[in-house]
Amino acid sequence: MTAWMRRLAFLILLPVLAACAVPVETAQDAHAAFDQGSPGGPLSGLALGVVDGDSMRFANNVLGARQGLFRMGPMGVDGAADADPQQIPADLGRALGARFRSARPAASVAEAVARGDDVVLVVELQVQLGYMSFDITTIGLTGAFQGRDGAPLGKFSGNGQFAVPFPASSSAVRPAWVAALADFMRRVDGASGSIASLSGQHRGAPPVAVAAPGPKASVPVAPPVVAVAPPRFPAQALALSFHHAPERPDDVAVIIGNADYGRFGKDIPDVKPAYADAEGMKAYATQGLGIREGNIIDLKDATGAQMVRVFGNDKDYRGQLFDWVKPGKSRVFVYYAGHGAPGGQGGSPYLVPVDADAARIELNGFPLKTLYDNLARLPAESVTVVLEACFSGQSAAGSVLGQASPVYFDVKPPPVPEKLTVITAGSANQVASWEQDGSDGLFTKYFLLGMSGKADAAPHGNGDGKVGLDELDRYLKDTLTYWARRYYGRDQQARIVRGGLN
Repeated sequence: MTAWMRRLAFLILLPVLAACAVPVETAQDAHAAFDQGSPGGPLSGLALGVVDGDSMRFANNVLGARQGLFRMGPMGVDGAADADPQQIPADLGRALGARFRSARPAASVAEAVARGDDVVLVVELQVQLGYMSFDITTIGLTGAFQGRDGAPLGKFSGNGQFAVPFPASSSAVRPAWVAALADFMRRVDGASGSIASLSGQHRGAPPVAVAAPGPKASVPVAPPVVAVAPPRFPAQALALSFHHAPERPDDVAVIIGNADYGRFGKDIPDVKPAYADAEGMKAYATQGLGIREGNIIDLKDATGAQMVRVFGNDKDYRGQLFDWVKPGKSRVFVYYAGHGAPGGQGGSPYLVPVDADAARIELNGFPLKTLYDNLARLPAESVTVVLEACFSGQSAAGSVLGQASPVYFDVKPPPVPEKLTVITAGSANQVASWEQDGSDGLFTKYFLLGMSGKADAAPHGNGDGKVGLDELDRYLKDTLTYWARRYYGRDQQARIVRGGLN
């Protein structure tokens, strides 16, 4: 096609593309999606303090810079309003205020407790901006509730994505944020009774119970009994403590817990313990590795787009993780709990995003080789990868591949590049087992127990206060391998591979 023909084709398509543009106003008022609090709900008797985490402050700086660029451009009005960082705390405060007796910002957890708030929420925000038309802007919102005594009451995440319109008059921040907030509030609403009950226990008082609104009675009215359904996926991590490592402000972690595969209805079974496993690994990262919480990219139910956003793809390794690494200073820790699967009739293994199609893993899975290759290209001091996944196509919950027969697949794991240390739940053709009640992945449970000091004790270690990989290997063989065989009659042996020594 000649140059003038290409120009003519573009001019013909331009009105069509413009018609397909999605304006920022599709946020509508958007509050209908999350402003659904009930004045008599379980949380309505509680005062909430809202504290911005490190990543929230960083995200607001990013949005402020983006807003400034739009103000200087020819289409700045809509774009500047779309990227307004002040709108995020306003929306969050409105949504929380519709559920709690009050929701007030606080500079710190200590300030919220000192002024008498019943519950404290620490909020983290991750923003990946699209810049060109049809790029995807992704926003992840995470909030951790805690009682006045610091006890965890629940941690929830919400994710939103939206395409940059054509022409690129905004970064589609507003609709992506609205979707993330709506997702977050849906999860909070589902656990509101549990949050209220636990907050009462940790104030040293009976669980909070709020009577339905109505006229004042002349005699006391017993509050209604609210039945709280158990959470679909356990999120309580093992109660462990780790030797507190000195803080390493330049180190970075990625922690992914993929549990809810049923959300997209793609015939892939859920991974029940993935949330709890990820929470336990986050505690290990902050305490045992000294990684600041604001330096953790924390994803629940990661989609394929989110995994590419963080790790890059086979064409460009410079994802969000690359941006967070300080050359020659950062150590990187990556943890993934979720499904793995073989591609096609075996061969290369894939991590399975929650929106993957079981019949098309080679198209929408995330190749393990790409993960290893891209991590090896990071300018990091070292990279450690821990995988609570297997790649046989079978899992503790059943077949990942629907009607396929994974028994015939011969999975060939990619070589581990130099600079990487990879610790996996088992060999490529083994099944990653769970605790019998689905509370924990067996590998993650014993990995965390080992790193808490048990692997350093006799007969597995030398008691020097540090857990070496050789000590961890001996401990896992004596625990993980034994219990997988005792519970299920199956072989499962964790693999520890140092790069270049495959």
